[in-house]
Amino acid sequence: MAEQSIKLIILCSWGATASQLEQKVKEAAEQRGIDADVYSGGTGEFKNQAANYDVALLEPQVRHLRKEVTKIAEPYNIPVELVDQRAFALMDGEKVLDQALKLAGK
Repeated sequence: MAEQSIKLIILCSWGATASQLEQKVKEAAEQRGIDADVYSGGTGEFKNQAANYDVALLEPQVRHLRKEVTKIAEPYNIPVELVDQRAFALMDGEKVLDQALKLAGK
């Protein structure tokens, strides 16, 4: 069976919490043997790199950017969703990884 893989970006405004969450998701993926490229960044970065991702997750504090991010993601068929709020509050990498895999249809 082929190894599961996913390319995920976690979008935020400043990066501190997203990089923390990025680390947790990477650890969860590593423990499960999933090849995960997880990045955190701002919407400007996403605009230039959108084609490189399978899924884009928005942190709750940037939910107002969802429409803008969805518009950028649409030509590449990239699902955009808010990070599960409880998973975000708990910095639950497992739950966020599950959310991303489900969105990517993997």
